[in-house]
Amino acid sequence: MNKIKKFVSNLLKDYFNDQDKAELIKILSTSLEEKIDDLVESGTSRDDAIEQSILEFGSTEDVLAAFKDQEILLKAELKKRRRSQLIFSLFGYLIIVGLSLFLNLTLLDFFGNFYWFAIVAIGLLFWPVVMAYRYYLVKK
Repeated sequence: MNKIKKFVSNLLKDYFNDQDKAELIKILSTSLEEKIDDLVESGTSRDDAIEQSILEFGSTEDVLAAFKDQEILLKAELKKRRRSQLIFSLFGYLIIVGLSLFLNLTLLDFFGNFYWFAIVAIGLLFWPVVMAYRYYLVKK
């Protein structure tokens, strides 16, 4: 049943706190295991029963629909966490680029008027851009 727990864990990876998630994984895994046992008793092979149960289970949205009260709280918590990640990435980006600019200007004689900090700035820009994208996905 490791495949079932892995499926349910991946389904809920960005939602719920750790304690609630562990409890929900246990409940959903038990439900899926019971369904698999019923399918096996009706003559379906175990592997086919697992695949069929996973396909019929639904998506994350289906699971969250059962928890409408918590969905709003979870979305707000996820939004807050993603906003924190965005802010952290912006500050981290500014610190790293600032440090590389400082080193580049300090060691300008050594590098011979080559402004390598621009390469660092452009290369590192993906970090805050990805965090902004993830934040705005949740914000919608």
